[in-house]
Amino acid sequence: MSSVVSRDWRITARSLLQWLPGILISFLAFWFIARVVDWPEFLALLGSIPPGTLLFNVALYFITITVRSLCWQFLLQRKVTLGQSFLALSEGYMLNNILPFRLGELGRAFLLGRRSRLGMFRVLSTVVVERSYDLAFAAGLLLATLPLALGMEWARPAATILLFVILSGLLLLYLAARNRDWVERMFEQIAGRWTIVKRFILPQIHSVLDGFSVLTRFDFFAASLGLLALTWLLGIFRDWILIRAFVPNAPMWWGALGVSATNIAGAVPSVMASLGTFEAGATGALSLVGMPVEAALAYALVVHVTHLIFSSLIGFYGLSREGQTISNLVLELRSLRQSNLDDRK
Repeated sequence: MSSVVSRDWRITARSLLQWLPGILISFLAFWFIARVVDWPEFLALLGSIPPGTLLFNVALYFITITVRSLCWQFLLQRKVTLGQSFLALSEGYMLNNILPFRLGELGRAFLLGRRSRLGMFRVLSTVVVERSYDLAFAAGLLLATLPLALGMEWARPAATILLFVILSGLLLLYLAARNRDWVERMFEQIAGRWTIVKRFILPQIHSVLDGFSVLTRFDFFAASLGLLALTWLLGIFRDWILIRAFVPNAPMWWGALGVSATNIAGAVPSVMASLGTFEAGATGALSLVGMPVEAALAYALVVHVTHLIFSSLIGFYGLSREGQTISNLVLELRSLRQSNLDDRK
């Protein structure tokens, strides 16, 4: 009995330690916001948003997530339906809303891999490609907009380096997919006589390279890249319209700055749902170009809450359609991990 209690305590302590970095980062972000925001002014600005602007923001959210789902469908070489990719994407967002470290990306790969029978690792590799696209667009927008913010020429080298690293990573993925036979032979040689590696790791490498093979298909590559570029353009337009509700003469590149800043800040591990980091990214970036911090925070909050509400609703619907619950899904992922560990012993 004592050994069971001790084991449960160790599991609980380990889980708390995994959440600790995100909690600290979110706390620091909220602390930064609390120090610079005039809360009565913020509430007044939040209440002044025209209802039509809010409805437009929601409509563009659904259009954008549909286009992104279509992009993911092309990354999967159209081996899933648009409905499957749409629900799995929303389920992943919903899991990101309640779990730390963007674990929803792993969750959506697991769910869609099981439903489509493509396998989790093959689907996960397309998620990696999609996130690489996103980081490349975010870095490109920062490269274009930050130097405009108060003449911040120091930001150009940093953004250029980030963009170069991301594009280099995509090139490496392309080369690996293009020369998959050589890559697989190399891993087989490295594995040598290690039966465990040959039995469990090599098949997953094969699945991952299957997912990366989309980079070698120009039609799917061009379609997916173009569709993701369209989601970014829609996001820029949506955010610009919302920013203009607070600053009527705001130029469109403010929308580009807001989108890129919130995406990069949202990628920082936080306690869950990018709480604090998303808002701090927008407030910090837009305040540099002269937007009042209260208005920047109100803009970020509307965008963030819209995403949290509707991604959660669609995600819960997707899980309930197959009689799945979040607790059961977490248990399945843990069971999958444990079975892999047991098989390797």
